[in-house]
Amino acid sequence: MCSLYKTLVFIFTLNVIGCGGSDTPSAITEKDTGSSYDTSTEISKETDSGGDSLDTGSETGSTSETEAPVFDLKSFKESFIPSFSASVLQYEVTDGVIGKETTGTDELLKFPETDYFYFKDQYLVYDLTREGKPKKRSELRQYPEWSVANENSMKGTLRLESSPLNEYTWMQLHRKEYYSVKPPLRLTWAKSQSIGGKVYTDYLVAVFYHEDGGYKKVPLMPRPDGDMVAELRAYNHQVFITINDTLLHVENVSDWGDYNCYFKAGLYLSGSTAAEGQARVGMSSLEFNIEG
Repeated sequence: MCSLYKTLVFIFTLNVIGCGGSDTPSAITEKDTGSSYDTSTEISKETDSGGDSLDTGSETGSTSETEAPVFDLKSFKESFIPSFSASVLQYEVTDGVIGKETTGTDELLKFPETDYFYFKDQYLVYDLTREGKPKKRSELRQYPEWSVANENSMKGTLRLESSPLNEYTWMQLHRKEYYSVKPPLRLTWAKSQSIGGKVYTDYLVAVFYHEDGGYKKVPLMPRPDGDMVAELRAYNHQVFITINDTLLHVENVSDWGDYNCYFKAGLYLSGSTAAEGQARVGMSSLEFNIEG
């Protein structure tokens, strides 16, 4: 009888511990505290307290997220030193009065600014207004010349604005001669242009010129709203046009084998008909890779 009583007491004690004892619920509470709710609350507290402290890493992180970095105009200008070192700036108005004005490399490396070539809002801006028939240009002309047999390229990050003009040119592959010649390739913006029976509006168009075949226009893509990365590359008597890492066109240019070629970048108001209006091209980077 005594033995049975002890057994019943022992069982009753176990039930009490299992249902209401302090040890087991304490272990469960620790696991709950490790849940996502409590963790997020803890992070929030650390962030709040860190915001009031000047020597915590959390404050630095908060500042970088809420404030844009300060734009360093000096460093931005200096990023153009490699391309300016291999260029001259050509400004021209074909009105029979102003003609062509060239800013040499030494002067270009002093970062001159005019109403047609200036730095603004993290861009090098080419800015021209056409007033009738005379064409205008504000372009960097790369040197020395090279052959399409070798690998040579120009790559730039650009922002093209729409314009009331019908057309403007923003990159060229040109050739050097002692007489006036048509550029072998112009990369243009067209307000509206019919090619092969189809009208392309607000479009980028490549204009090739082959002496035996004349002009050839190739529609590339609609004008991007923001920045774009454009590359012109010549290699093994071919020209490759790439925009935003997409190869858009390859042209056989074996007939250009004897040309002394060079690149141009900027703005050329190239439409053949008289026009009125402004055009602007913004450039945030430009590089040449010349093999010769």
